[in-house]
Amino acid sequence: MAIYTATAAQAAVQPKGLRVGLVAVKSTFSIAVTLSAGDVFQMIKVPANATPVFVQFGSNNGTPSYNMAVGDGITVGRYRSDASYSAAQGMLEAYVNTAATTPYTYSQDDTIDITLSTITASNASFGGAFYMNAIFSMDAS
Repeated sequence: MAIYTATAAQAAVQPKGLRVGLVAVKSTFSIAVTLSAGDVFQMIKVPANATPVFVQFGSNNGTPSYNMAVGDGITVGRYRSDASYSAAQGMLEAYVNTAATTPYTYSQDDTIDITLSTITASNASFGGAFYMNAIFSMDAS
């Protein structure tokens, strides 16, 4: 198990945009590592007081089949519970804030992560990349 951090989730990075309103962030992590169960890819940094309203993820890595969850440092499957993924699926909508869901507002800085739980190939060095897009709202504080 390892933790990898995409450029958009580095400690010194803050998403561009006004601190009030909607902020859109995209992130790519080029897979140049051997994938294994338990790997965490920190994809997008979310600042305190942000409320995600849309999260989308995907990969162009189609060789292995794997199970992945989309969440954060508090709840691994907050936006997408552990589910099978293959590149043929393209970008997946993981979360859209609707009346049927309770929006989550972060009380402190965190990251939206992809966590792998199962890899169904003996050699998981396949290249490709993970992609994530997110939109979150920032209210005046």
